[in-house]
Amino acid sequence: MTQHIFISHSTKDDSIVKKLREILEAHHLQTWVDSRQLSAGQQLAPEIEKAIDEARHFMVIISPAVINKPRWVRRELHHALQVEEARHDGYKVIPVLLPGVEFATLELFFNEEITAIQMKGGPTGFSEAMPQLFAALGEQLPEDWQSAKMVMVEPVAELLLELTDPHIVEKDGVRRAVATAELTYNPADDGDGLKSRAISSRRYKVTAPLGPVELSEIRWYIEKYYQWPTGVFKGIAEKTEANLPVWGKALYDAALGGESAQEPLAEWQRQSGSRRFSIQVDAEPPEGTDDEEAALLREAASDWLSLPWEIMHDGTGYLAQGANGVRVRRRLPNRKRTITLDAKLPIRVLLLSPRPEIDKGGNPVGYLDHRASALPLVQAVENLGQALVVVDILHPPTFPALKNALKRAKEANDPYEIVHFDGHGVYDRREGLGALCFESPRDGQKLGKRLLALVHATDLAAELRAYGVPLIYLDACQTAQATDDPKASVAAKLLEEGVGSVVAMSHTVLVETAHRFVESFYTGLAQGQRVGDAMLAGQAELYGDTYRGKMMGAGDLRRIKAATGNETAAHKAWLQARDAYLAYRQQGGVCTIRRREIGGACFGSAGARKSG
Repeated sequence: MTQHIFISHSTKDDSIVKKLREILEAHHLQTWVDSRQLSAGQQLAPEIEKAIDEARHFMVIISPAVINKPRWVRRELHHALQVEEARHDGYKVIPVLLPGVEFATLELFFNEEITAIQMKGGPTGFSEAMPQLFAALGEQLPEDWQSAKMVMVEPVAELLLELTDPHIVEKDGVRRAVATAELTYNPADDGDGLKSRAISSRRYKVTAPLGPVELSEIRWYIEKYYQWPTGVFKGIAEKTEANLPVWGKALYDAALGGESAQEPLAEWQRQSGSRRFSIQVDAEPPEGTDDEEAALLREAASDWLSLPWEIMHDGTGYLAQGANGVRVRRRLPNRKRTITLDAKLPIRVLLLSPRPEIDKGGNPVGYLDHRASALPLVQAVENLGQALVVVDILHPPTFPALKNALKRAKEANDPYEIVHFDGHGVYDRREGLGALCFESPRDGQKLGKRLLALVHATDLAAELRAYGVPLIYLDACQTAQATDDPKASVAAKLLEEGVGSVVAMSHTVLVETAHRFVESFYTGLAQGQRVGDAMLAGQAELYGDTYRGKMMGAGDLRRIKAATGNETAAHKAWLQARDAYLAYRQQGGVCTIRRREIGGACFGSAGARKSG
């Protein structure tokens, strides 16, 4: 029988012993813990003495709780010292001192000097003690072990663009959003908790340089181009790519071009540390506004938030580029008291990957590879150890199960810091709300033909109210999308009800795009970066490598001339492309997809997007 390591401890230290046991057993070291091995009705002392006798080593966890009530731990330790004296096969008694216990305390438990392992306080103490622990057990430290390190979060200097009184104007058939702007530079802390006073501009008028036509071109490029990345469509895509820096410069000039905006802008540009650009749009009409006018105001606010701020360009490059790249964040005014939990280690992540297969009409629901988002999340944190990050997978992935998991965690005073939703998202135009696609509770145990259960933004936000989750990652398409009301999206509703940060999607993209973003994003979080910095890392990964895989069935369309802009000619070209596609697919054709996504193209509310 494989010898075990006996762990003697107080029940008040169960949580840390659980972590210790899981790490040891993950590296093929069997443990014996009394609360785990004995069932009700068994004689305690004989069973424990036998386990100590047959152990490979005896480990005693000495904490303030043991010092105050040492009876059974002392008894177990006394027996283990007798076994150590009697055996000559390397059996060792290994004391582990928890925070709050000094080496001098060993005199209360041992008559002779003994080497002990002291576990320091703080988030890295457990991890730093592992090399000594493995050495005491006579084991080689696993090659993949990485000790945790404290990471100092760099202060961030923010440039805040506040837009009020948004409305729509049309001139010569061109529709544009306009608003009143105020630009504010909020300095970063100087390291001692102090910072300079903010600098604000006077209010000035701004007009959105981009409208429905430009945004539809970007949407086509992100969502449709990959389906046929050659021929006339390649020409259109190349034109769109060429327009991105032009549109980005137009955004930059429109938003930051006010004469009085130059002072806060110049001060922000002088900063060499972490920088952030935030856009806050007040979408609420003044009290007493009639319904029709209020609807137009919300529509204009939605237009402002949906602009591709990530492609802002100052004439020399995108703001997101370079060693001092700028993070972009969208904000809505906070009009109610909300509570957001302070994250503490270990960070607990609740991962749910619903995969409904049919809707109420019996129609199939497109399948998304489970590995696209979940695997890079696990890969990014697996080497950190459970002292830093714990990932729980929700099963079944239903809305009631999510509510129960959050409730249980809160009641146990061990809440989740991150909820990661990996699945389908939609914007329901009939309801005017974003929604997430869960599996139906009645199909929770079914292996196939699981029914789709649509949960709208209002219902989702209402149920998550007061849990104070610091971060929700929505790896689902259209979760940042809203048309007439910027607060109708899933992301906005969650923020409104107290979620600290939301990473969401405004477009549908390739699974490969989402995979790459998620891996870089969680790697950044695991390294101690802010959410914005981790997002910038994901965007840089997408921009730096344009390869997106291979697409079956795309043919050679060199014979099709570039689109002229004439609707009839474009439609004819599309028909030719379709015919070529059908013919080439029969031959098993393959082509390579390469796409240029500026800053991750995280339009709307930020983040990766996924086809679905």
